[in-house]
Amino acid sequence: MRISNKTKVALLFFAIACFIGVVTSLFVNSIVTNQIIAEAQERVKEDLNTARYVYSSKIREIDRTLRWNSIRHVLKKSLKERNKKLFEEEFKNLMAEEGLDFLTLVDKKGIVFHRIHNSDSSGDSLQDDPFIHKALSKKGVSGTQILTGTQLLKEGPLLAKKATIPSVPTPKEKGRKIEEETSGMVLKAAHPILDYNGDVLGVLTGGVLLNRNYEIVDQIKSIVFKDAKYMGKEIGTATIFLGDLRISTNVFDKEGNRAIGTRVMKEVKERVLEEGKPWIQRAFVVDDWYITAYEPIFDIQGKIVGILYVGMMENKYALMKERLILLFFLFSMSGMLMALLVSFYLSLKLHKHSIG
Repeated sequence: MRISNKTKVALLFFAIACFIGVVTSLFVNSIVTNQIIAEAQERVKEDLNTARYVYSSKIREIDRTLRWNSIRHVLKKSLKERNKKLFEEEFKNLMAEEGLDFLTLVDKKGIVFHRIHNSDSSGDSLQDDPFIHKALSKKGVSGTQILTGTQLLKEGPLLAKKATIPSVPTPKEKGRKIEEETSGMVLKAAHPILDYNGDVLGVLTGGVLLNRNYEIVDQIKSIVFKDAKYMGKEIGTATIFLGDLRISTNVFDKEGNRAIGTRVMKEVKERVLEEGKPWIQRAFVVDDWYITAYEPIFDIQGKIVGILYVGMMENKYALMKERLILLFFLFSMSGMLMALLVSFYLSLKLHKHSIG
């Protein structure tokens, strides 16, 4: 069967239109995808800066509280007279007002004179504690510290219990070594107590336990993501990890509970904890994909002890990309239809011209 010249021309125009439409669609898909993801990654990078500021601000707040109270006359007198009753009740109120989990007075030899949060425990040495060591050399210090289960027990059984977190099996994690975490991450400060001659009388130290403490992560979410939701889930989330274990988070599991005890994705752990580099790209978070930013948390000795994370649901951006591509596809198909009509019109004119 012979195909007329009119049909051949029409098919040629249609083939060219289809080819251009397909190539353009693929090109636009690539551009839209890269642009949307790039913008989202740039945003979480900025969000991580905010998260770091909130985290550091809490440390500065604790440091300011300890610094101003370390110069008080009542502490100097209490250490000289070995009389804890002079300050005990007042400093219990201070703990409640400032939201501190522990507050301890240490003498000039590094021996615990009094734990205000646990009055039954005293007399042990904290000379090896890097915070106490620096404070005894007349240097105030603040930062992050990991306390073992044994150390936490000295601070009090309630604190040790709060810190204990069972490890929860997590998709894409890098093999668990322990079934239960008993260590705790604390934000802490220590300042020397000096007499009027500038000699060290002791140290005032205290801070907060981050395990199961959601103040910082919820503040980050509130500032950065405005508590926005998408399809019933939080668009943005924040987490503090002890090592690769979630100890404070507003990522929720399928049962609607905070995903405490879950672990970070294997690739993120290797990048952040083992290489000490930030991770700013998509990652699997508990049970879904997020556009994420992670960075290491260091203690005052420069050792990597955890991870600070912020992330946004990838689904929202995937839907945005699909809508833009669909919109372009509709325009593209309209153009192709017009091209087809034009091709038929031109082929018809050519056919009439050839007859004439």
